[in-house]
Amino acid sequence: MRVSTARPDQQAFKDFAALVEQHDGVEAFGEASHRDVTEDRPARYLGLYEDDVIVAFAVMGKEGSELAVHPDYRRQGAGRQLVEHVSQTVKPMRLWSHGNLPAAAALAASLRLAVVRELRQLSMDIGDAQRPIGRDDVVLRPYTDADADALVRVNARAFASHPEQGAMTAEDIPASGGEISVAEAEGEIVGYVWIQRDPAELYVLGIDPDWQGKGLGGWLTAHCLADLREGGADSVMLYVEGDNTPALVTYERAGFTLSRSDVQYELA
Repeated sequence: MRVSTARPDQQAFKDFAALVEQHDGVEAFGEASHRDVTEDRPARYLGLYEDDVIVAFAVMGKEGSELAVHPDYRRQGAGRQLVEHVSQTVKPMRLWSHGNLPAAAALAASLRLAVVRELRQLSMDIGDAQRPIGRDDVVLRPYTDADADALVRVNARAFASHPEQGAMTAEDIPASGGEISVAEAEGEIVGYVWIQRDPAELYVLGIDPDWQGKGLGGWLTAHCLADLREGGADSVMLYVEGDNTPALVTYERAGFTLSRSDVQYELA
């Protein structure tokens, strides 16, 4: 079996990731890992190959590490080999397990890995979601390129404790696509909602800390649901940190329920 630390062929990686997702019913590699590979972002890799077939692969990026084993090569020690390599290469090791499948949980337990973070996927049927009435203190309008710096500042304040979202830069905005609406009060951006259309997702909801607790999050969520319904979507999903109680309350009030839980492991 050949071992490589080189960036993989993009199409081979996409095919491998798709195969694993089809077999497991959940993706092994998230958006960050795919961008690491396709955009040649700073990341480290470990691939195990049999001839030209990817047997197992790990992506070690700034937003955490992710790995997967080909369905035909499981229970042969490849997963353990990848985890041990990641733990020796990246310190501290932060290893994502999407869906926290039983096999992944068993491997983590055998290696004495502990859950240190939970990312919940919530979803709901949009139904006949209606646009909320306007507010006297806030104006909602489409994002423009001139808003980039202000949006980044609000985002950094809103997600100061979030390891990925809080580090967003102006360059990340066009790269992620989607549509953004900003909430403006007296000429200052105080919050924003970012949606993706295909599939329908409430991608980011950011509220300046000074405006939290004033109902702005629920108001923007309602606008998001109305936008997606008017665009033809029947359902919507989002990701939220498991310990973000205010956001969970907002989304649960809107009608979202838990679909899946992704966890992040570290050495205990």
